[in-house]
Amino acid sequence: MRTVTLALVMVCLWVLLWGSASVANITTGILVALAIIIFIPGVRQPGKARGQGPPFGRPLAVIRLVGYMLVHAVESNIVLTREVLARRSKVRTGVIGVELPGCSDETVTLINNLVALVPGTMPLDLTMDPTVLYVHVLHLHDVDDAKREIMRLTELCVRAFGSDEAIAALAGREVKP
Repeated sequence: MRTVTLALVMVCLWVLLWGSASVANITTGILVALAIIIFIPGVRQPGKARGQGPPFGRPLAVIRLVGYMLVHAVESNIVLTREVLARRSKVRTGVIGVELPGCSDETVTLINNLVALVPGTMPLDLTMDPTVLYVHVLHLHDVDDAKREIMRLTELCVRAFGSDEAIAALAGREVKP
């Protein structure tokens, strides 16, 4: 049943991307959804292949993550707008390394993409074993504060999409909002 729901969601997204519910768009959406479900490992039973959490996340945690990203993106845009309009530059750039212990490859990819979406931050490198994400920060006034922001984002991502073991591991770490 979960596979059918996933296929329907993919077909709906396909039709929305094309902008009209024509027979051709629905048919190609069905074909694309079937191809994805058949040929990509782990799609039929997401989360089961690698011990991850629910396929579409935990709803309340996903809402918290989306809200956090919206607020953070707006704040970052305001800071960048002020910087562009200011007579003197207050830019203090730097590169920080943030260790992401216990994160799966999928969670690290999500964190990397979300960091790239926020104006003023850009992921530069990722090392594995230990997992460390290196991020260029445009307004780096406090290194510890910048690391806390990325750790907060990591916590929200793990709570939304991580496995039960990864969430339990968060209890051992202290992450302040």
